[in-house]
Amino acid sequence: MAEVFVESITYGLYVATFGYTVNALLSTGARWKRHNELNYPMIVVTLIMFLNATIALGTVFCIAWRGFITPSEAGGGLASFSDISEWCSVTEACMLLLQTTVGDAMLIYRCWVVYNRSLPVVAFSILIWCGGTVCAVVLVIYQATLRSQALVTAGKMYPFGISFWVLTVTLNIITTVLMVLPIWKVIRQNEQFAYHRSPQSNGLRNVMHIIIESGLLYTVLAFMTFVAYTTNSNSLYIISSAVFAVAGIAFNLIIIRTAKDSRKKETLSTAGTSLPLHIMRPRDITLSRDDKTQGIQVVVSQDVMDDSLRGSIFK
Repeated sequence: MAEVFVESITYGLYVATFGYTVNALLSTGARWKRHNELNYPMIVVTLIMFLNATIALGTVFCIAWRGFITPSEAGGGLASFSDISEWCSVTEACMLLLQTTVGDAMLIYRCWVVYNRSLPVVAFSILIWCGGTVCAVVLVIYQATLRSQALVTAGKMYPFGISFWVLTVTLNIITTVLMVLPIWKVIRQNEQFAYHRSPQSNGLRNVMHIIIESGLLYTVLAFMTFVAYTTNSNSLYIISSAVFAVAGIAFNLIIIRTAKDSRKKETLSTAGTSLPLHIMRPRDITLSRDDKTQGIQVVVSQDVMDDSLRGSIFK
């Protein structure tokens, strides 16, 4: 019952973020987006993750119902929970592995876009993702065919389960660092040419914080699942039940917070196109008689990650 409670709470939080995400994907805040303005891949992935989490919640309720309300099978309610090849348990496992795999794939996609669609940069991450996908497929096949009264950490499944969660945690750490690194370098470069923190640097800092916080949210939970799986702890059922929603929440928060930041910039923006460099003559500096030249102050004001690129990554 603890599994049902945890998954129900986290699913409720996920539904709230899903509503805001749909609004961010389909509207600009002032109007609905036209069909050529929509980011269809992000919309499809958002719907897939929501459908996975919903099906997973339904299967958890089904398992609890058959275990406590109608335990008519031989062995009673205990048999309903321990039979890992029962169709509800297999469906729940499929949804968990699919949710994790889709979330990892979208993380790699965002990293690929940040690096201007450079395949060599994300090649190692793709290799890790492929290894995790193979482990997920093997886990589902074993769970559907074992037909035994055993825990999810059964002997044949154990090495593949450990490998899957190790690869997932490793993938999230490596790919998140790859995404944050170029943004952090741009911030440092911009600050070298400015006497104070520029609005562009603040915007990039916000993007960097969004990526780090969302990555940590899911990576910490995946690491907890790995520890529970490794130690054969029954807490695995409770922790893994939250993965469905947390994976979707981490994905949605990036879209929501980035859309909020973009709408705020659109509200405060003025007409006209800003130049990459602004050359200003300081008025408050008194030059001595020996000065032959006039003081010129050059401020870099162009954001390296423009709005179109940011939109393709997050919205």
